[in-house]
Amino acid sequence: MTIMRDLSPADLDRLVKSGRRLKLSALFVVLLMFVLVGVLVAVGIDFRCGAGLGVLIGLLLLIPHRNLLAELGLTNAEAKEILAAERKRRRAAAQGR
Repeated sequence: MTIMRDLSPADLDRLVKSGRRLKLSALFVVLLMFVLVGVLVAVGIDFRCGAGLGVLIGLLLLIPHRNLLAELGLTNAEAKEILAAERKRRRAAAQGR
């Protein structure tokens, strides 16, 4: 377990929003890929480069998030830990604890 760094409220908000945008973007792309593959299969087009295209899209989606992590001086593990702690804090606040 890594030691969690203290972030300013503005930086924490930026990290939370970046994580949320990353998850939404990934979900949207996965859904879009399923639709595209379904259309290509229905039309009868051979789709051999799908895995490579998926990896490329995934890497492109990560660029803004990785730039923010570098700007904040965080590793991926530290960012995950901070986001998990913030989710836990917000969940507890929503439940009135």
